[in-house]
Amino acid sequence: MEQEKSAIVSLKQGVHQLMNRCTELEIQKKEILSQFTAMEALIISKNTEIDELNDKYKVLKMAKSLEGSSNENKDVKLKINEMVREIDKCIALLNK
Repeated sequence: MEQEKSAIVSLKQGVHQLMNRCTELEIQKKEILSQFTAMEALIISKNTEIDELNDKYKVLKMAKSLEGSSNENKDVKLKINEMVREIDKCIALLNK
């Protein structure tokens, strides 16, 4: 009889410890999910920043090429024509 009581008490303690550990793990999970969400937002922000910097770089590169020699003017005109065609395609798609 005493062994049964001891086993029950031991079992109750084990269950209590498991419940406490489960609660701790749930709290840790919430913290990790919060950190994950923050990291996702940071990645989106950095990707947007990268896109903006790439756009600025393209504009700067185009501006620098416009300052170039007359031999490069032909290349610049080709680039501008290509950009105009892309813009025309976008406008056509928007008008659909």
